[in-house]
Amino acid sequence: MRFDPLLVLKEYPFRVKDIVQIKDGVFMVDTDAGPMCLKQSDRNEGKVLFIYSVLKHLVDSGFTKVSLPVLTEKGSPLVKLEGEIYSITKWIHGVNCDFHRQSHLAAATQTLGEFHLVSKGLNVLPGGKARAMYYRWPEVFQERTEDLKLFKYRVQEKVWRTDFEKKYLQYADEIIAQAERAYDGLSKSQYLRLAEEAEKQGTFTHRDVADRNFIIARDGQAYMIDFDYCRYDLRLTDLVRLVERTLKDDSWEPEKADFIINRYNKVAPLEPNEYLVMQVFFQFPQKAWRVCNRYFNKKKRWQEEGYIKKLKQAVKNTDSKEKFIDCFTEQYCR
Repeated sequence: MRFDPLLVLKEYPFRVKDIVQIKDGVFMVDTDAGPMCLKQSDRNEGKVLFIYSVLKHLVDSGFTKVSLPVLTEKGSPLVKLEGEIYSITKWIHGVNCDFHRQSHLAAATQTLGEFHLVSKGLNVLPGGKARAMYYRWPEVFQERTEDLKLFKYRVQEKVWRTDFEKKYLQYADEIIAQAERAYDGLSKSQYLRLAEEAEKQGTFTHRDVADRNFIIARDGQAYMIDFDYCRYDLRLTDLVRLVERTLKDDSWEPEKADFIINRYNKVAPLEPNEYLVMQVFFQFPQKAWRVCNRYFNKKKRWQEEGYIKKLKQAVKNTDSKEKFIDCFTEQYCR
């Protein structure tokens, strides 16, 4: 049955003038209170309430580079209709962020630092739930390292192998060695002390720090959107993702990482132990693990050629990434 947005919009205290579907589950709604964004969530009710708690906390703390969900006439941040959950926020006018543009990257980094200054001490609405990752990363690294070993074993046991499996065997030892070094480094770092401090402060992160989740407004400021994956975690995981997603297509140029870190430090200075843990996160072959996990556990319906292409992309810049890690270590971890 075709979804009728008006069934949701009638719960809100404004008059609808026009509705335009932007993509699946997302609508731009023109109202007498200004343009709005209607979004169908793929999260459960507990997570949606957590997201609202996060956004309200940010706004109440003076961080205004987000859009807080509009409350219904009954005072709820969400609408439940036929088993689905919907929410509405004010539309943020601007252009999509592009990390390859220095002005956009600078604005996004500035916003991330400002976000981290207040992303702690959260009071969650009743029923709100989110995952806590404070102490879990060593376990995650270990589990994913074992996954990579298991994938290799499964392929070696086969008489007939697909083209992807043959390609994985070429890279497997190198990928596994990277994962083992990262796990060993995390075990020897001050990660647990940082996790303990983050837990005490109730630190939470955006998690999906990609250019698609920033809007550059007319004044040049970067606004954060799509908090669907936010959770309790160390702030450095957000910064690592920002660096990785900026450098992955640029041969891991240390200068770009320096630009991001220097910009971030002007807003929310890092402490020495955070650099050491960031170094370990850079070492872990996350992209290679993700491709292999999706292939061997059938989590994505890509063609064989698509998997091979993504695996090649994951390992093609290994040398430049290692040089980047050496430069990062020399500059920030001595």
